Amino acid sequence: MARQRKDEDVPLKQLKAIRWAVRATLALGVIASTIANILHANPHPISQAIAAWPPLALLLTIELISRVPVHRPALAAIRLITTAIIAGIAAWVSYWHMVAVIARYGETGAGPYLIPLTVDGLVIVASVCLVELGGRIQAASTTSSQAGDVPGPLKGATGATNSGDQPEPAPIALTAAPGGSSEGAPRGQRKAAIAEQASRPRHPRPHPTARRAAPSKTPDASSAEPSGDTRGVKVPQTADACARWVRCWISMRKDGLDTGPISLGFEEEARRRYGWGVKQIRDVRHAATSGRLREQANLLGVDLPPEYADEQDELMVSR
Repeated sequence: MARQRKDEDVPLKQLKAIRWAVRATLALGVIASTIANILHANPHPISQAIAAWPPLALLLTIELISRVPVHRPALAAIRLITTAIIAGIAAWVSYWHMVAVIARYGETGAGPYLIPLTVDGLVIVASVCLVELGGRIQAASTTSSQAGDVPGPLKGATGATNSGDQPEPAPIALTAAPGGSSEGAPRGQRKAAIAEQASRPRHPRPHPTARRAAPSKTPDASSAEPSGDTRGVKVPQTADACARWVRCWISMRKDGLDTGPISLGFEEEARRRYGWGVKQIRDVRHAATSGRLREQANLLGVDLPPEYADEQDELMVSR
């Protein structure tokens, strides 16, 4: 949650602009390293291509790990280790190429050995910044897509605001003119049809603040426990399922997930903590905060633990 608030401090557009600047800095360092490799190689296209390949491979690898999202920690660790190996190879090869080129063009003493470190350092810093910005942009994109949008099953209760448009009136059926022409019915018939249409009762225009219930979302596929949609709120239909929902809600309250948005980026962590995905824990929170989970537990004969609390408890305390 703290990470999300930090990402919201910097606008998404500004993060993308910074990423382009960092990408340009990285490209500058890679170009300098590539030119040094080519200058030191034999004057043959194949030799020059071989010498130019390590910095280009590093650039492509960094672009991949900064753009492709992480879903499995094991695979993320593998690609980071591989990137570190590629970076080490590219730095070693480019360093000695650049040392030879700098010495050839007049630098003496420690200069040929220190100047290449500035290029390698620039590439390392730009690479780390690019990977970090990629994660920040991904988190900010997820947060902005959830901003102002009631998460998950809460939409089932509030729904999207009605657009307020009246139903389209039924088209006036016009009789074809004699002879099959497409000019429509005579003028008198058209006037009579228009008058009949005007006399029909119209549906009242809904108030701008009126809301309609949106279609309930499909429960998380990872849960095999049945659930129903009662009064716009999904609730468990068996005693075992209800007891699991109750335990999940108690854990969510301890973790501070009883309020606030639940981002789709929390999917992996939600499955690790509760055994369900984001959509399912949203259903649990909605059922608990609306009081429907308590009602369903009483209906199914499930005893609620003393630490169970919802809005009804808070209302009783406030009274």
